[in-house]
Amino acid sequence: MNVSMISLEYEDLFTLENLERIKSITERLETAPFVKSVNSFLNMPKIITTDVGLEVKDLVEVFPENDEEAKELKLSLLNDKLVKGKFISEDGNVALLMVEAVKDIENEKLKVELENIIEPIKGQTLQVHYFGMPFIMAEISKSSWNTMRLGIIAALTVLLILYFCFRSFRGVFLPLAVALLSSVWVMGFVASTGRSATMMISAIPVLMISLATAYGIHFISRYYEERHNLNPVKAVNMTIRDIFVPILMSALTTMAGFLSLTAAIVRPMTEFGLFATIGIFFAFIMATFLLGSFFTIFPPKKIHKKFSHESNDVVTRLLRLLSQLILKEKKIVLIVVLIIVIISVAFSTRVKTESSIESRMGAGSEIVKIMNYFNEKFGGTDFLYVYTEANNVKNPYVLRQMKKIGDYSRQFDTFGEPSSITDFLTQLNDAMENKNIIPASEQKIDNFITDKHKGDDFFLP
Repeated sequence: MNVSMISLEYEDLFTLENLERIKSITERLETAPFVKSVNSFLNMPKIITTDVGLEVKDLVEVFPENDEEAKELKLSLLNDKLVKGKFISEDGNVALLMVEAVKDIENEKLKVELENIIEPIKGQTLQVHYFGMPFIMAEISKSSWNTMRLGIIAALTVLLILYFCFRSFRGVFLPLAVALLSSVWVMGFVASTGRSATMMISAIPVLMISLATAYGIHFISRYYEERHNLNPVKAVNMTIRDIFVPILMSALTTMAGFLSLTAAIVRPMTEFGLFATIGIFFAFIMATFLLGSFFTIFPPKKIHKKFSHESNDVVTRLLRLLSQLILKEKKIVLIVVLIIVIISVAFSTRVKTESSIESRMGAGSEIVKIMNYFNEKFGGTDFLYVYTEANNVKNPYVLRQMKKIGDYSRQFDTFGEPSSITDFLTQLNDAMENKNIIPASEQKIDNFITDKHKGDDFFLP
């Protein structure tokens, strides 16, 4: 179900003015074309006992006419365990609306449509929050675009590094062009397969900038070294001969690593592994054949002297010093590496897996903040569903076992207030026979459930 939760917090919810606003919002939402159903404490059904049996009525049958009656309604609702902590916060100042939208509406459009209805008539609210899977998906979509925009920052950083390394227009923009073309190629491939850009897939352009740029740097650096002593065509031939296999092996091992992600049971991770593998292959093709063709047709007229074997610039001197230090103190280097490996292995066993929304979106995310708000006011937004399968779920014994599961969960601080059909049945039985237990007769249970469905369907959060 495409269900959203909307909370409206007032300094005092149970005043005539604020109740009328909640009523107006509920009625406006009920008539909206994109809404299938709306549930609030003002339109919930209740079943009462009469001389002739059971009767379905509105929970708020008579709307208050003044603030005094509003306060009486507050006391009545806060004593109803099907309402308190579910449709009204325990302090009585936050109202919750459950909205089921049609399936074909886009998540972002749903949020805009709800805001267009609620914001103009909400009154003097302290806070209004929208939550549910449609809003989580809209936030994830927004985060995906923000992740792809990180590619611009990554590209600028790479530009600075490339300029420091090559000091030429070609040396700066050609490796980056390889990365950008590879990114466009793989994202176009994603779109051609009908897939959407998930949070993980949206990180592929940033990944391509790092990997594809590295392949391009290998090719250009080697070409410049060969170009000092050879003509353009021969320099390209020697470059491809020398670096084709190393770049290919590097690409294949990287592809194998990402391809292993396709064995994951999480579909976004599987898709990320597959498309990242394809993107790395595209980057390999671009870095070798495209750059080779480019330098054959447009050879540089002049190569910076730092790429000659006689170069003595700062970077070359530092690398020579580092190589001499490694060769001289190889035992110390091996010991240091061994210590790092041992420490890393020891701490790797302490890694904990986490798949909550908070871990995926960050504690500072707006969705996480709203989720924590709902956890505080209504006992939680995460649901643990326990499905009971039996030959006859209306059997009193089966229902009693379901109630025991709910009662057992109350001893854990992790869980909020449990809800099930047994709450409804015990409440009705209490009203009918003054017995707050599951009815002993299957026929009576069947009658209760039949009477329930005579009222409007409603969601129980």
